[in-house]
Amino acid sequence: FNPEEMVVQRKMRREMVLQHKQILKDVAFDGTTLYSFEYIGDERTFQCQHTVTGDPIEMRLRLTAKNSPDSPNFFHLANLIVRKLLELSGLRLIGRNYYQFDRKIDLERYRLTLFPGFLTNVNIYEGSLMINVDLSHKVLNKTTVFNRLQDIFTQFVDFKRAQDEATKELVGQIVLTTYNSKTYKIDEIAWDKSPNYTFKKRDGTDETLVKYYYDRYQLKIEDTTQPLLISKPSKKDRRAGQTGPLMLIPELCCVTGISDVMRSDFQFMKELATHTHIGPMARFEKLTEFCHDIQNNQEAKDELKKWEISVDIGLVEFDGRLLESEQILYANRSIRYKHDEADWSREGRSLKHISCKNLKNWIVFYPSSLRELGDELINALYQVCVPFGMEVEYPNVIQLPNDRPETYLGALPEKIQKNTDLVLCVLPNNRKDRYDALKKYMCLDNPVPSQMVLAKTISKKNQLMSVATKIGIQLNAKLGGEIWGVTIPSKTLMVIGMDSYHDSKRKGASVGAFVASTNITCTRFYSRVIYNRTAQELMDGLQQCMRDSLKEYHRVNNALPEKIVLYRDGVSDGQLAIVAEHELPQIIDTFPKIMPGYQPKLAVIIVKKKGNARFFAKMSSTSMANPPPGTIIDHTVTNAEWYDFYLISQCARQGTVAPTHYNVIWDRTNFKVDHMQRLTFKLTHLYYNWPGTIRVPAVCQYAHKLAFLVGQSLHQDFNPELADRLFYL
Repeated sequence: FNPEEMVVQRKMRREMVLQHKQILKDVAFDGTTLYSFEYIGDERTFQCQHTVTGDPIEMRLRLTAKNSPDSPNFFHLANLIVRKLLELSGLRLIGRNYYQFDRKIDLERYRLTLFPGFLTNVNIYEGSLMINVDLSHKVLNKTTVFNRLQDIFTQFVDFKRAQDEATKELVGQIVLTTYNSKTYKIDEIAWDKSPNYTFKKRDGTDETLVKYYYDRYQLKIEDTTQPLLISKPSKKDRRAGQTGPLMLIPELCCVTGISDVMRSDFQFMKELATHTHIGPMARFEKLTEFCHDIQNNQEAKDELKKWEISVDIGLVEFDGRLLESEQILYANRSIRYKHDEADWSREGRSLKHISCKNLKNWIVFYPSSLRELGDELINALYQVCVPFGMEVEYPNVIQLPNDRPETYLGALPEKIQKNTDLVLCVLPNNRKDRYDALKKYMCLDNPVPSQMVLAKTISKKNQLMSVATKIGIQLNAKLGGEIWGVTIPSKTLMVIGMDSYHDSKRKGASVGAFVASTNITCTRFYSRVIYNRTAQELMDGLQQCMRDSLKEYHRVNNALPEKIVLYRDGVSDGQLAIVAEHELPQIIDTFPKIMPGYQPKLAVIIVKKKGNARFFAKMSSTSMANPPPGTIIDHTVTNAEWYDFYLISQCARQGTVAPTHYNVIWDRTNFKVDHMQRLTFKLTHLYYNWPGTIRVPAVCQYAHKLAFLVGQSLHQDFNPELADRLFYL
């Protein structure tokens, strides 16, 4: 397009292509690449008219490639065609996905609207070209951002305090613009700007936002004193030519998603779940209905016929495999759980742990208002921890005059000694500044394992023993004990979990957590974090973590591991090359630095939880259920060029179970495929915060918990004295 700076919006580019629909009639266009069923010429120029200003625009097409169903990029065209089918079926685009506005659900009590819709992705799988379809829901607040600003300024008399509260609540939120149904992230609020802000148009003239929105969308801005919302352009926006920040008007924006306040409202979440946590049978019916809607829509039929493409009716059927349930090993006996539940909380609650740490010198802090609850918890912990095999003595109880953060912090330094095993604090609520301050002191300044317990968690007497059992297990794990295990065939194996989290305070900084097993049963762990802003910082930190972990393994076993399996979480498909080309060489380069000639057999596996694939177990011709834990899918819907598989390791008691995708990008272990799958399933049993299987190997979940604690509360590396304990559970 020439001049290109006048046509940066994808919608505008599409409109200009439509101006020549007599010639460009059988085309698919994504704003940059145009596919045509008919030959247009090697190069052709069209004269267009700007849809807003009427200025002349030159559009030039140049033939770059010929595409066929066998072409590796054919799926890109297929995705465009599928999105066109969704539009023809009456769905509307919000953000990246399509929603059924005619089937919206109003949650009047919460002033929310829920739009059901679909996620679609066409890709080449082992079987053939397939559409991955899943259900999606978009939550839209009926009140505008301007309404929310009014509420905040009514609530807080002090103007600066109101600004701070509004910034805290709204920055980072995703908003939907009412005039074009696009989504944007709020990066800041420009309190010094208003809708009367003047910007320079592409033709060099000045115009206010008030006039722009009236001329472009026939929208009258009611309040010209409201601040502006600033949204910085994404990489995608910058590629499309958008360089400067976007300025949005609060009264034309609605917040999407749900707030933290709503998320903590049990009744609201329960009501929302009735609409969004859809069971396997209902989900199967909705997806089948989606296929039939496309098949029965005449315009969609014509679009498919135009491209000489057909879409199968119904979902793909194939055979999966089911791994055996694991024996859970305790100190004095082993148990086998029910395969369809993968939960041993009832059987294991009174069994002796594999190894125990003692609670002899521990401290309990609580305000005087919570004395009764605190004392009841201490007694309950004694009753549950002794059967675990722990020696428990009565703690040093510190009764505080009030529950202010400074009161807790003021009492800690003089009470915590070198021989203190653990500190337990009973808190009246989940006030973040108090929690962060306590964790900082006990993870940085005076390293000691700590446990925070909310008063409401222990307030119901009939549930106290159950809660105390869970806390007791946590305490032993935080002290360095081993709760339960599974049989690990390889006796010279180290498993590692890596995950990352963006620091909530240090802009641009990312926390990488690294958790490695240090014994032959993979039940003891060593943890480190990497703070990085650049790729080089990550590489340097990764080598240091690997060196420290191998030294700890050698200290425990008097030998180095012969095989290492690293599970890398928090990586998208677009970042696979970074792991393969940068992280992997750094890891391999570390080994000979530990010991000359040391070269363990390494495997690196990418763990992906956020995929949209869903699988159903066919119970009969009319009944679908969630596949049981231990289900493996490693053909038909996997990537023909990858060593990958899906594993359903957890039990979903509500909704449809979500599989985890594993992509083995490097493997020199000589493990057979089914042995690697089996090892992965075994490792999902070893997360000590839940007596059952989880979605990912335990080392990944430990890494996630550590990265979250550091990124949300500590904002710096923890004291290395805690590295050999799961202090972050």
